[in-house]
Amino acid sequence: MRQILFFVLYTFLLGCNNPSSTASQSPKIDTSTGTYRVTSDNESMNVAISMAKGSIDQFDKAFESRDSAFSDFAVKKKYYTEEGGEHMWIGVTKIVDGNYEGTVNNDAEATREVKYGDSVMVRKDEITDWMYLENNVLRGGYTIREIRRHLSKEEQIQFDKDLSFKIED
Repeated sequence: MRQILFFVLYTFLLGCNNPSSTASQSPKIDTSTGTYRVTSDNESMNVAISMAKGSIDQFDKAFESRDSAFSDFAVKKKYYTEEGGEHMWIGVTKIVDGNYEGTVNNDAEATREVKYGDSVMVRKDEITDWMYLENNVLRGGYTIREIRRHLSKEEQIQFDKDLSFKIED
């Protein structure tokens, strides 16, 4: 799972901060970390987060089905930083009383709340995205799709080549 999420996390970690200007709504890449920075007022990203929150039951049903076609279950949670927040992927191992137990699957850039490999519990109301693979095709991943949507056609092609799974449009 780490290899699959590595590509998603490396390229699409969301670092939200409090903007001083709303001049640009497009995500900006931080080439030193390979992550995208998105302001907290980014309308399209906030829509993607709302879509993820509104469809979390699909994730739960797939996880609980134990279907062998499904793998690599993860939820995303915002952890706070001095600049605002950093969204981290959590590899889900259990659902306990409607909450998600799992392991932090990426290195933190700014938050000091968690680090790679930490065991954490994420409340359902804290998720900012969810994903799993169905026969190696991404399900969910609303924020991933939103970042990808802002890439040029050439960048999308390269991104898709770097992934170990498929994103259907």
